Amino acid sequence: MGEMLGLGLSHYPGFIYPDHDMAMRVKQTMKSDRVPVALKDPRNWPAPMQQEWGTDEGTTFAAKHRAAFVDGVRRLRQLLDGFNPDAVVIFGDDQYENFQEDLIPPFSVYIGNQFQTQPFVRGRGGGTPQPNVWGEDREATFTTPGHAQLAKHLTRRLLEDGFDMPYSYKFHHMHGLGHAFINTLLYLDYDRKGWTYPIVPFHVNAYGSSLVRNRGGSANLFDKALGEMEPDPPAPSPRRLFALGQAIARIVKDSPYRVALVGSSSWSHAFLTEKNRWMYPDVPSDRQRFEELRTGNYLAWRNLSLGELEQAGEHEILNWIPMVGAMHELEQKPVFCEFIESYLMNSSKCVAAFPPND
Repeated sequence: MGEMLGLGLSHYPGFIYPDHDMAMRVKQTMKSDRVPVALKDPRNWPAPMQQEWGTDEGTTFAAKHRAAFVDGVRRLRQLLDGFNPDAVVIFGDDQYENFQEDLIPPFSVYIGNQFQTQPFVRGRGGGTPQPNVWGEDREATFTTPGHAQLAKHLTRRLLEDGFDMPYSYKFHHMHGLGHAFINTLLYLDYDRKGWTYPIVPFHVNAYGSSLVRNRGGSANLFDKALGEMEPDPPAPSPRRLFALGQAIARIVKDSPYRVALVGSSSWSHAFLTEKNRWMYPDVPSDRQRFEELRTGNYLAWRNLSLGELEQAGEHEILNWIPMVGAMHELEQKPVFCEFIESYLMNSSKCVAAFPPND
């Protein structure tokens, strides 16, 4: 009988780079003509955001934000090593990386025995590549083992269970894993102990109606034609992704595998939160999501609507929902659940762990 460990963390690109660069996104957004002039003045920001900005444009707060996150992922890595999984299934979005206009599935499994990625050859936000906090070479290649057997087993069983599962044996527009997957591995191996666990990358079209229009980021804030585009077709619903996670839990339970199931994303994103003119995330909504998760009220996540999530800029929470659905199915509660709040750093983060029941 299989077992499952649930983990949740962020793949926020800012943690790859030095603290003085972590507030890059808000500085970039301030240059958009779509942002009201008043909101380009920090004195008009919410009080917590002003405090985070401080006198050094967020550098001091960035160090605190990073420290809280790294402490959390170190705890996750300790639990992961203790669990010693046969494979790690990672739910992550694709921000106009491997999936573009020619093919955008609601979700998709990558099947492979090895994945090679160069995470530092592209700069943050499409800019010039810059040094990373590990001092690793810009051309560094990370070779990650895959678990093709489990990927095929999950795909086959999900198809039998009524999920029309796309899958892929190779990448599309990138020569490697998208940032949601490779950043997750960089952070779970933040101290560079080495990574030997085979992975199954499980793509979720979390950006849905904003994927092509935003080019997976904030291109719509700087390109008038994109900003006026009709929304793209929607993402899969929270209810469907919750059911997907439940199905995966049953499949793993009936298998011989020990699987770590990872939901990878930050929560509300400033550049997705139109009601705040894209300057800061919907932190109150994130706090509500956190209380639901912390207390094990998983059905509240299943019952969310896409409209609620998109209004709050919480598109990427869809990456967590399959993991939460699996935890509901297995009745596993969080033993560690930490909310790392920020108005300035584009998004609040959550780090959480849901071990198997004794």
